[in-house]
Amino acid sequence: MTTVLDPPVAYGRAAGDAPAAPATGVRRLAADPDAVDAVCAALSALYVADGPVSPVILAATDYCVHAADQFAARCADPDRRLRPADSVALEPSVLLREFTVGTGWQGPAYALGDPAGDGISALRFADGLVVSGRAAGAYVCEVLRRGDTGVFWAVATRLRPAGTGLPRTGLPRTPEVRPAGLDEATWERSAIVREYRRRAGTDRPVRAGRTPASSTIDQHAEEQQ
Repeated sequence: MTTVLDPPVAYGRAAGDAPAAPATGVRRLAADPDAVDAVCAALSALYVADGPVSPVILAATDYCVHAADQFAARCADPDRRLRPADSVALEPSVLLREFTVGTGWQGPAYALGDPAGDGISALRFADGLVVSGRAAGAYVCEVLRRGDTGVFWAVATRLRPAGTGLPRTGLPRTPEVRPAGLDEATWERSAIVREYRRRAGTDRPVRAGRTPASSTIDQHAEEQQ
């Protein structure tokens, strides 16, 4: 069996965006509420409600490093009392809570770390699940932190068996461009983008361009059967 990747989607806050909503509810428990919003938006764009329940694999290295640094700083702060909720932010599953509440998704989830900080291990794991028949499809989401601003972006795709139909994201399609609000260095770090480009036969750097106001990117190429 061979697999295909749906066109990646990317969400995150860009310069000029409206101020973020106050951190309440599950967003308040995360080390960075913007990371929760980005993951929810990216996965929701790909989610197929009436299809088989598919697992989500998070590549959460950047988030885990940030959360651990934040927790260590709080532990070392003599003027701040450590709260039980502080440790909740260390668990990357908090990134999925807004998505599960909003969509009703109830599949299994896995959070992986990788020395490279990208989603290459998550892609390999998802591919193994689908090829082996253990999952009808799998969502992969990279949680990447910009090196210049520290803002979190989520890049996501859905793996599925070849020949199972076109993706149903409902998003406008654009050529191979990255979101205007996302820097090239972070975009090129994405293993999802690199793998999708490789399978589409366009293994080259993408150009920057304008995308819809929601800061999305939905690349399109012919399916690799």
